[in-house]
Amino acid sequence: MDSGDKGRTEPQMGDERRRNGELRQRLDEIIELARELSRTGSELPREEIEPMRERIEWLAEEIWRAALYGPLEDRVRGEDRRSGD
Repeated sequence: MDSGDKGRTEPQMGDERRRNGELRQRLDEIIELARELSRTGSELPREEIEPMRERIEWLAEEIWRAALYGPLEDRVRGEDRRSGD
């Protein structure tokens, strides 16, 4: 990769962070949950761990969608356009 490629890639990555706030928010939340589990998971009763596990699974699905299809507001606008045809 030459320096010209690097110059084009870095702004695109920064733009993605600003444009896809949903992705950033979900990633931050899953990281926070993982850190909490890492610190306290072995001490928590199953009743407290299970909701955290479910939240992590839900977040992983949302992260996948946000990364693949873009921010939720873009996906909803796209669905509105398709349904209006």
